[in-house]
Amino acid sequence: MFTERTATTPLRSPGTRLRRLVAGLVLGGVTLTPLAFAPAVPAGAQSVTVGVDDAARQVAQRRAAEYRRQSELALEKLAALATFFQAQATAERVAPVLDKAVTGLGRPYSRGAAGPSAFDCSGFTRWAWQAAGVDLPHYSGAQWAQTEHIAVEDLQPGDIVFFWGPGERGDPSHVGLYVGDGQMIHAPGTGRPVRYDSIWYWTGAKVAAGRVR
Repeated sequence: MFTERTATTPLRSPGTRLRRLVAGLVLGGVTLTPLAFAPAVPAGAQSVTVGVDDAARQVAQRRAAEYRRQSELALEKLAALATFFQAQATAERVAPVLDKAVTGLGRPYSRGAAGPSAFDCSGFTRWAWQAAGVDLPHYSGAQWAQTEHIAVEDLQPGDIVFFWGPGERGDPSHVGLYVGDGQMIHAPGTGRPVRYDSIWYWTGAKVAAGRVR
């Protein structure tokens, strides 16, 4: 049906029709944002957004770096604690060995003897380590084979020092019990009782170290 426009029929302006259309859409549940009220995009908005992203990225990078630093510090602390407890356990294990070795000072050397009244070199280290429940073989070469080989500069109390005289090959010919500060207790040989000596007492000898496990 058409409505004929006459002189008495007012002409609806485009604005009136638009308002009615918008009102109908709103009643129908459609939300509109009129273009006239849409926020204008300011000049340079894109560069501002990029700047904000860069700042956020830098904050995230700083946080990640701090997290890595804290993680590394935590690992270092754990490693230090592990080293401390390991050293403490080793000291507790070795303490009776060193105490027993000291009681052997002054006792005579006798080839093939393993205490308690007399010793040869490997018999003495074997006797001392029995205080920790370790039964080392009574032979310097077998003790060398049984221990963990370490650098001489890594010697700790309770370790065994091995010697090869000048020109000697094969198994070590002498052993001593390291007690710290470059010193050992050993049964040196015929006519010389158990005593303290520097691990460098034997001029020209090759010196090596082993750790009892």
